[in-house]
Amino acid sequence: MPTIRDVADRANVSVSTASRILSNASRAKYAESTRERVLQASAALGYRPNFAARALVSGQTRIIGAVVPRHRDTPFTALASLQILSGIEAYCSDHGYHVLISSPKLAGGQLDPHFANLLSGGYLDGVIVDGHSNIEPIVEFLSSLDLPVVLLGTYPFPYHLRSDNLQGGRLMMQHLLTLNHRRIGLIALPDIKERMRGVRLAWEAQGFDFDALPVEVGNFSETSGEEAAKRLMSRHPDLTGIIAFNDRMALGAIRRLQALGFRVPQDISVVGHDDLPRSQHSNPPLTTINHQLSDWGGLAMDMLMQLMHGGHPQPIVLKPRLALRQSTAAARR
Repeated sequence: MPTIRDVADRANVSVSTASRILSNASRAKYAESTRERVLQASAALGYRPNFAARALVSGQTRIIGAVVPRHRDTPFTALASLQILSGIEAYCSDHGYHVLISSPKLAGGQLDPHFANLLSGGYLDGVIVDGHSNIEPIVEFLSSLDLPVVLLGTYPFPYHLRSDNLQGGRLMMQHLLTLNHRRIGLIALPDIKERMRGVRLAWEAQGFDFDALPVEVGNFSETSGEEAAKRLMSRHPDLTGIIAFNDRMALGAIRRLQALGFRVPQDISVVGHDDLPRSQHSNPPLTTINHQLSDWGGLAMDMLMQLMHGGHPQPIVLKPRLALRQSTAAARR
């Protein structure tokens, strides 16, 4: 079998140059003509890198773990998770890394032993964890390992990236108040308390009683948004606005409202949170809160790379903004 030295000799470069170019480790340091010679030599010789040997020599596997705990959805059905994973994968692809996606279940608050073995087995160079819900067993286990970790979401952790959920909640409520809505229902989520606090602060700033607002709790899914909207309208048919704490529940709520004969936004306005790609193509296009989900994967990888190279990156809190579309309008009743 051809070796990396054979590739270097054929391309007339050093072994270290050939190795770096083939691992995509230092792409910007080499002229395109040098890269082309190395790649052509590798193809001509049929060179195949031995990743296990490379890891033993370098102490790096160039594999990043992306952990999305399975509480309700898998990472392949949770659209926000897919958007983040896409950003992680794009960054890794550009920098010569690979992504291992794990979606462990947390049955009874216990860590799956197979998942624990993956984390502690020296297989990963670093880990990014989705922490939008209670992941205490994972965080406790990771804290006992010498492994760089970045956490996404609200769970407390030194190196984290999250949205300003307080401001996101405030923007949702302020938008409907500006449109003169006063009969508003909420479709909330149990694990995002700061978003609820922002909604509350905006409502109470107008002198209104927050406890009088009707609230239903969903579970992130469109189906739960449909069911919550049905319950809200059966108890409060005079509502003119609904705030859903994520886009999927908002889209489900719109579907059920339309099935019940309500026009959106002529009869009732709906606002969501996340600004998923499909939200701008819904019927009607969804007014929502954009908190830069498409940037999360790349930003998290930047932080993780700093940690992997001995740095101490600052936590990131992204500022949300209102994405105004056609699912909201001034109250008419």
